[in-house]
Amino acid sequence: MQWNLEWLRSFKAIYDTGTLSAAAQTLFISQPGVGLHLNSLEAYAGYKLFDRSPRKMVPTEKGKMLYNTILEPLSKLERAEEHFHRRTKSERATINVGMCFETFQYTLEEHIARLPFNLIIRFGLYPQMQTDLDNGLLDMIVTPQKGNQKNLCYHPFSKVRIVLVAGSETDTSRLTRLLKAGKIT
Repeated sequence: MQWNLEWLRSFKAIYDTGTLSAAAQTLFISQPGVGLHLNSLEAYAGYKLFDRSPRKMVPTEKGKMLYNTILEPLSKLERAEEHFHRRTKSERATINVGMCFETFQYTLEEHIARLPFNLIIRFGLYPQMQTDLDNGLLDMIVTPQKGNQKNLCYHPFSKVRIVLVAGSETDTSRLTRLLKAGKIT
């Protein structure tokens, strides 16, 4: 006999909410169904996972150990389910984009309401965003630098004007010479 993923989902929901009825609401199933899942898991494990009181399900030490063991893998499975869930054609497409917060503010924020698709923005550092792009967590990234991946296309998105602000007493003669010589732009 193998344990069932639904038993673990029910167990986690009970642990997180503290009651069978709240767990049932969270999972959109009946309270007896949640109770059956818990009883099956406890029978499989061979020990109680919760002490039952009139108002609360209190996890036992074995229950706490099981929760800590399954939390991360179950969360990863839930994220995978969300990512690969088949959507109906009537739903708007969703695009996951990585960029820095400042780029978002200056180039994209004002246009979000008019986009014909849902947009999920992930802010972060460019090396991590490129890794997330490679792993399929992002659909595209907006970055000021090209990576060295051969399988990616890079297209200009916008131009940025950077202004140097200095005090009136600051010596900028070296900078002026470099600009005139075309050594910097």
